[in-house]
Amino acid sequence: MLNALILLLGIVILVASIGFGILLPAARTAGVASPRNVTPGKVAPVRGRHVALGVLGSFIGGLLVIVGAAAPFVEVPAGNVGVLMNFGQVQAGTLEPGLHIVTPIVQHVAYVDTRVQPHQFQEIDAASKEYQTVKLTGTMNYHVDGQYASDLYQRVGTDFASKVIDPAFNDYIKAVVPTYTVDSILGARDEIRSKAKEALAVNLAQYHIIVDDIYIANISFSDSFQQAIEQKQVAQQQVQTEQQVLAQKQIQAQQAVVAAQGQADAQVALAKGQAQSNDLVNSSLSDKVLQYQLINKLSDKINVMLVPSGNGFILDLKSLTGSSPSPSAAP
Repeated sequence: MLNALILLLGIVILVASIGFGILLPAARTAGVASPRNVTPGKVAPVRGRHVALGVLGSFIGGLLVIVGAAAPFVEVPAGNVGVLMNFGQVQAGTLEPGLHIVTPIVQHVAYVDTRVQPHQFQEIDAASKEYQTVKLTGTMNYHVDGQYASDLYQRVGTDFASKVIDPAFNDYIKAVVPTYTVDSILGARDEIRSKAKEALAVNLAQYHIIVDDIYIANISFSDSFQQAIEQKQVAQQQVQTEQQVLAQKQIQAQQAVVAAQGQADAQVALAKGQAQSNDLVNSSLSDKVLQYQLINKLSDKINVMLVPSGNGFILDLKSLTGSSPSPSAAP
């Protein structure tokens, strides 16, 4: 930006100096010196002072144009470092963010981003422990160690993601996935991610690339195996449904057994209670009690009671009840 401003300022000064300091005074001098305007005995005045100023301004403007075009000022953006090169040869050290002056033509600056950046891995085809095809994709967050950015730029360049990161991740995944069975890979997603982060951190440290984190975006299998997994899941769901129905029926059967047992126990308890009641009644009965009960059951209108022959007594109901005596009947 500063170089562009200097270049623009130089062009303005150069054009103004040439126009107003050289061309315009020269045109006025030529107009005065024309035969029609020349008075006999007089010489057309030459504006030497304006021409000198125009030449000086043109020189300054041209110098500014050259400086602006040469771009000696370099501004390293925030979050980046500058790699300085002399005629293409990478120099040790880096330029921190800010304004720097370099030697035009001789020196050139390349920028390396040191902020945390995401990198999308290419889809990787690997094989499980049973040689089933496993496709895996992921994302890595990383940043470059700015202190050693010049070494990374010299050894790899700015396209280090495709040259260094992708091959390292590809190699690791193809080495670690075969240690898992196909049905355990999905459950081991976090474990694979953690191991991949450690392995890549060690591998990429030699290039001064720091691994911040790795995310496993997707794990998929071949179409035939995917269909087999879906069928297995459907079958498992059906089995679970049948087990739930069976468990429900077993619970209902157990409830019916408990209800029947409770009813039987209730009947047994009722029978025992009745038997105990009968025993108590039988133990409390006597002849007088029976006679008393019999009398209470007889009607008040009955005054004479006939007993079968062979009995040696006549029962006077009124005497037993406290009434006046009545004639007795004999067999």
